[in-house]
Amino acid sequence: MQALEPAVRYRGFVLIPQQDFSWLVRPERSPMHVLPFRAPACSISDVKALVDWRLARLGRDRRPRLDLLPQQTKSSSSSPSQLRLENIANNQQQRYCA
Repeated sequence: MQALEPAVRYRGFVLIPQQDFSWLVRPERSPMHVLPFRAPACSISDVKALVDWRLARLGRDRRPRLDLLPQQTKSSSSSPSQLRLENIANNQQQRYCA
């Protein structure tokens, strides 16, 4: 008999592997916003995606949505390391052009 992987905690849930390679997903504590459920035989990343999908469907996903974040623009307040890298790149470019 093959040993099972240990249970995994993820975003308030415990992901418990089963003998048939499916997953039992249970909330860590009450109140339960999502009832316990079984996930089919799949990878741990697939089970995590399923948990994320269920939380997002209920509006309980607290992670920032990338489409709502402001787009990054080129700002004059670059970090010192970024300025140093840009300076090195410009110097190397000038050497090759000269």
